Amino acid sequence: MRSDDGLPDVMVGNDLPTGQLPADRPRRHGRVTLAVAAAAIGLALVGSFFLRQQRATDPPAPRQVSARETPAEPPSTLAWLSALVARDGMSVTVYAGTSAECEELVQPQAAVVEQDGTRVVIAVKARTGRASDCTTGGNAIPLLVSLPEPLGDRVLRDAASAVPPPTYLERDLPALSGDKRWSPHPGQWASTEDGWFQGYNGPGGLSLLAAARPTAEASRPATVATLTIGARKGVITGGAESSWTLWWEVGEVTYSLRLTPTEGSTVSLTQFKREMGRLHWN
Repeated sequence: MRSDDGLPDVMVGNDLPTGQLPADRPRRHGRVTLAVAAAAIGLALVGSFFLRQQRATDPPAPRQVSARETPAEPPSTLAWLSALVARDGMSVTVYAGTSAECEELVQPQAAVVEQDGTRVVIAVKARTGRASDCTTGGNAIPLLVSLPEPLGDRVLRDAASAVPPPTYLERDLPALSGDKRWSPHPGQWASTEDGWFQGYNGPGGLSLLAAARPTAEASRPATVATLTIGARKGVITGGAESSWTLWWEVGEVTYSLRLTPTEGSTVSLTQFKREMGRLHWN
């Protein structure tokens, strides 16, 4: 039976137990609802406790390592190309590089790994990577190695190849480092070559190039004149229109000095000989 507003009528009279009012039914319903809610919260807390206990005993999940965190490959022992022994014999500069295009050595290091009365073995260790500047990639770089005692007559050997690469001696060159008229400038060459060179800027715009390579690989133009330099005799090639070069040999090594005038000027043969005579020779 419904009232005019469409809601069910409330039963009264004999339909209810003695002493119970209609309002008692919603209050009992509220107590039941609270009890159910309390039980649900209790079960949730118990479940959460056991879940935490289970997680505490589970082994940790493996950590994901990004590409940037991947350990780099260890450096390799690489063959070096040539060496320049200091004038006092207490240090050696070895030249190493990679011939691959647009590739360079990463954190190269050189050190003595073995020595005795007849030899000194030097190892170069490095990784290879893409060159930051491809115009300089594939070039040799100098690595200075200090020796515990002078090299003397001992032979330098490469730890990677076990052979003696070409070795050049500062004492066979003029002492340009102590001549204030000439200032060295950086120089690089293709690492596939085993020669050595160093450029200098001089007075009046002159430039000088000191070089060395195994005599078997040296190619020398026709001789124009000769010149005594210290205890040795050299030969001169070239001409006043381009440049003059002085050549001399020590053992199996050919050394040279090429003098080039500033653009638009010339240097006579007499002037060239005078400049060579002003250098400090052993």
